[in-house]
Amino acid sequence: MTFDLCVPAFNEAPIISASLTRIRKSLETMADLDWRIILVDNASTDGTAAVANALNDVRVVVTRTETKGKGAAIVHAASTSEAEVFGFIDADLSADPDDLAQLLSVLAMNEADVVIGSRLLNSGLVERGLARTFTSRVFNILRHLLLGVRVEDSQCGLKAMNASAREILSSCKETGWFLDMEFLARAERAGMRIREVPVHWREDVFHGRESKLRLVRDALGAVIAMVRIRNRLS
Repeated sequence: MTFDLCVPAFNEAPIISASLTRIRKSLETMADLDWRIILVDNASTDGTAAVANALNDVRVVVTRTETKGKGAAIVHAASTSEAEVFGFIDADLSADPDDLAQLLSVLAMNEADVVIGSRLLNSGLVERGLARTFTSRVFNILRHLLLGVRVEDSQCGLKAMNASAREILSSCKETGWFLDMEFLARAERAGMRIREVPVHWREDVFHGRESKLRLVRDALGAVIAMVRIRNRLS
């Protein structure tokens, strides 16, 4: 099975080398998997791409888009991929890359078209503040009401899909954090089989790295994005 894993990165020079090395270690344990990592530098100003290129790893493809936003980076990679399976993971590795194995296993057995990690199915695997967990649950209620997306955790940064679902991802318009919502809404409308699996989650894998998320700002942005996506799909 061929597999492309996208790692979107904006100003991640301090951690990107360790992040890619850690992901590589996880992928190397998976037998019969022909994989590559696509590092998409989305308009970084700190030399993220140069640090990644310095690894001189033939399995790491480094590319760049001048459009800022995680969504833009992922769509860029999905649009150029020809692999049987495509996935993405956040550069900060809050989602454990070792859990990729269970996502890929579900796809290999043709039990789903899209497999997404969830932080809400098994709280024993998750190290996360109560405020963010509460915010996620409120977010999910609003998302279900406005978009009808039925999954428990749409925003976990670990997802994998088959080629048909990747085509849907490539058509998405959201350039920022809320690409996941648009993708899942489109996938549900297209009749894609979506499966959630519990994953390990820890938000301080790289000590000293400041999160780019802001609860108040992003909560408001999420509601605006939901309305925007609903209007786009209707």
